[in-house]
Amino acid sequence: MKIELDERELEIMLDALDTRITSLIATLAVAGDPEIEDEINALGELQCDLFESLHRDNDGWDRENDAVPDAAAEFIQAGIDAREQVKAPRRAAVANDPIDW
Repeated sequence: MKIELDERELEIMLDALDTRITSLIATLAVAGDPEIEDEINALGELQCDLFESLHRDNDGWDRENDAVPDAAAEFIQAGIDAREQVKAPRRAAVANDPIDW
């Protein structure tokens, strides 16, 4: 199921979840019921998901834009190329060793 909420509705949901979690924590302190603890954990996870959704950058780079992985690959390749450039003079010196003649 998919539900679309605007920013204000998400804030209301987060406040409601926070109130419910606080209430359950007070009940847990008195009752000590493991089912209450499970509900607190489930609501906490939902709260984290909603908070992330509220504050996620909506430009889409993390979902559909391949520029970030390409930039990472280019960065790695640049490091490999730099190491090869450092090794090249050493390889040339070893290749010209008189022992190999």
